[in-house]
Amino acid sequence: MSKLGVSRRTFLQGGVGLTVANFVPGTTPFARAATMEEQTVAAAKAVGKADVSGMIWSPYLVPMKPVIAEFTKLTGIGIGAIQDISIFDAPQRAMAEALSHSPQFDFIHIDSNMIPSLVSAGYLEPLDDYIAKAGFHLDAVADYGNFMKYDGRTYGIPTDGNVHIQYTRKDLLDNPDNKKRFADKFGTELKLPETWEENLRLQEFLMDPSKDLYGSGNLRNRANGVTWWYMIFYSAGGFPFDDDMKPTLNTPAGQYAVDIYLQDKKVNHPEAANWGTPQMIPRIAQGHVVSCQYWDGTCKTIANPKQSKTVGQFYFSLVPGSRFSGKLIHRSISSPLAAILVNRYSPRKAQAAYLALWLGSGKNSIPIVSDPVNAFNDAWAKEHMTAPQVINAYTAEGIKAIETNFQVVAPPIYLTGYLEFQDALGKNLSEAYVGQLPAKDVLKKTEDEWNGIIRRIGRAKLKKDLASYKAVMPRRDVPA
Repeated sequence: MSKLGVSRRTFLQGGVGLTVANFVPGTTPFARAATMEEQTVAAAKAVGKADVSGMIWSPYLVPMKPVIAEFTKLTGIGIGAIQDISIFDAPQRAMAEALSHSPQFDFIHIDSNMIPSLVSAGYLEPLDDYIAKAGFHLDAVADYGNFMKYDGRTYGIPTDGNVHIQYTRKDLLDNPDNKKRFADKFGTELKLPETWEENLRLQEFLMDPSKDLYGSGNLRNRANGVTWWYMIFYSAGGFPFDDDMKPTLNTPAGQYAVDIYLQDKKVNHPEAANWGTPQMIPRIAQGHVVSCQYWDGTCKTIANPKQSKTVGQFYFSLVPGSRFSGKLIHRSISSPLAAILVNRYSPRKAQAAYLALWLGSGKNSIPIVSDPVNAFNDAWAKEHMTAPQVINAYTAEGIKAIETNFQVVAPPIYLTGYLEFQDALGKNLSEAYVGQLPAKDVLKKTEDEWNGIIRRIGRAKLKKDLASYKAVMPRRDVPA
């Protein structure tokens, strides 16, 4: 032992926290800067021990528990009462909490597209001061970190990328007989689709309902189907509002998107309008679809032989784009994007904030996003893209596709009133898909309903929100 009571082994070993070289005078030649994780621990210890309560869906929480347990051991900050609420039901509950200024939850784990609405309701705590004290860096792929910002401040820490990528059956696409038949019929090569039209054509050509093989594995239910419409609309050069917050859906780009969206019906399963991920992901993994755009975590399911009959039988790639605008544009989507947000009314908001930063460290989140069973938290950080554990879970091709689609990823409506805008559009698209509403009426009806939402919230308020919405949009037409 040294005179300071520290063994030589402890002196050389380092570990979480500060080494002797960091605080003993005269040892600067051996000093090193504290890591981001160590700084987060130090900042968290300064605010005191506490158990924080939260609202989070259990499939997201389970793989976080070992990482949280380590943080608790180091800081005394742990998890207390938890409300297990689906990511799809959480927004409504969160708005009720916000409107009542409730301190019940110290943090909520929710779709980050709710940030504008929750900030406008006064519910969210900005995280920038905590980020500065912890020396934290949100090292997200491409510009994905912008999804956590609103009006110049940071309000969320992601745990889930949830970006859509393209899934195409490799075994069907590479089959020599299929290639010959396709070339004979269309005079062109059967290959990965570059546009929505090419995607639809290969789906129609390769599907065989008699073998329970349908062309599309895309969702068309009311809650989730709208996600696909955004990808098509954005790639056609569309944007939902002009600078005066007048809806711009009922335009050529909007009608193009509705047309492509509804044509999915002829290549999808007849029950698709009633399905969500619990029905569709197993169908994809069991080989009942030709191609689809789907959340990137499905890579993990397909790559897992215990869950999939199609291991190695899918290409993972860039989602289709469109030349409708006169140039090729690709747009993926991330929705719902699960992130940790902190309640400003909480007496333990500092503890909750530092826990969020700990979970959002690229290093700490590697075991979270690579969990092979609870596959809801999807890769999003730069560190994930090279981590062997993550690559093993998603496959090298899957990780490349995730990184590529992040370069052109867009949000749904990133404005105060997101839930209302989303529900109106989703309802009308869903009714058109099942034949209850003429396709020509979808966008006009939606614009009328959106104008009512704009009047209720206030045009001036929403015009201010537009800057944050535009800041989240991708800067590239195609990936670099």
